[in-house]
Amino acid sequence: MKKLTSFLALFANITTGIVMVFIVVCLIFGYGSISMSMLISIPAASLITSLLTLLLFPNESGTRGKYFFGIFIHYAALWAVMTAYGIFCGWIDFDISGILTMAVSTAAVYIFTFAVSYLSSKRDADELNSALAARTADRQED
Repeated sequence: MKKLTSFLALFANITTGIVMVFIVVCLIFGYGSISMSMLISIPAASLITSLLTLLLFPNESGTRGKYFFGIFIHYAALWAVMTAYGIFCGWIDFDISGILTMAVSTAAVYIFTFAVSYLSSKRDADELNSALAARTADRQED
């Protein structure tokens, strides 16, 4: 159940990040409207990248260098998949501008998702620590 909850949270964070980046890109490039197929393709992109994250995101065991190399590999895989998916869906053209746009967009979603996940985990840890401190204080009073 915990894995499903984690996956759904990741999916929601990635979807939110993609929608935010999509809006910014549409404003920058002057797209007047968003088609229904674009709206449908966003959750599909979120699903693909969420599954890829479950498969490739490195755990923190090992050296710091190995962890950051894993982060780079994870980002590169996301960028490659999203570039191919973006070309397939017609979000970007297969040229330097489109590929660079997807690189920046992928990085923006990556940073957004990392920040939201970090803040959520920190909040959960703080709540757990507070509950443990209160429980310890109650036991010491007895």
